[in-house]
Amino acid sequence: MKKLARIVVPLVTVSLLLSACQTMGADGRPLTPAEQRMREQADTYNQTIFEGALTGCGAGLLAGMLLGATTKKNKGQNVLAGAAIGCVAGAAIGGGVGAYVADKQEKYATKEQQLDSMIADVRVDNQRLAGLITATEQVIADDKTRMDQIDHDLAAGKITMEQAKQKMAAVDDNRAYLDNTLAELNKRKDTYLAAAQETAAGASKTKAAAMNAEIATLQKQIAQLESDRDSLAKRRTVSRVG
Repeated sequence: MKKLARIVVPLVTVSLLLSACQTMGADGRPLTPAEQRMREQADTYNQTIFEGALTGCGAGLLAGMLLGATTKKNKGQNVLAGAAIGCVAGAAIGGGVGAYVADKQEKYATKEQQLDSMIADVRVDNQRLAGLITATEQVIADDKTRMDQIDHDLAAGKITMEQAKQKMAAVDDNRAYLDNTLAELNKRKDTYLAAAQETAAGASKTKAAAMNAEIATLQKQIAQLESDRDSLAKRRTVSRVG
């Protein structure tokens, strides 16, 4: 059981860490208020996706334990092995479209009700994403000003290249965070697209059109965030700091 605890406890710990308010960057620096707002908005997506994987891990872990317990030889080792394998498999399923659709099917009896719930989910994500874009654009504006100052101070000999790189780490941290957030957003979009295709077959055309409209809005906002990210990356490439 102690070995099993070593599998479960880190997963729970990570979940709690993800839910905590972020005040420090990846490089250990204090985040600005704008950077904190951006991460708070983005973490909602990342945390929700992770929670789905964590739930799937829990279910798979239990199933794996039970399967391992049915063996006659090396029962203890087989329980642990089954738990680990079940956790990995369950996490993969729990974070995907299959789990999302299955959850709606369990909660709602008809395709109409299931699609209504999905439409509400995408609508909430669209509202949240609008806030993320606003916060991100402020962070990017601040980062561009920061890069201008770094390049100016480096050219004037006020700071060394090593100092410039240390200051530029904040910009690189924000860009990497945006890259990860966009990757998760695109996964979520793909989940909605697949879920809509699977569910719309038994729903009215009006409901299907409403779902498609919300997904189109989501795609448009993701494209806007990608454009914002790209403008930051472009400015970074022309900096004197490598």
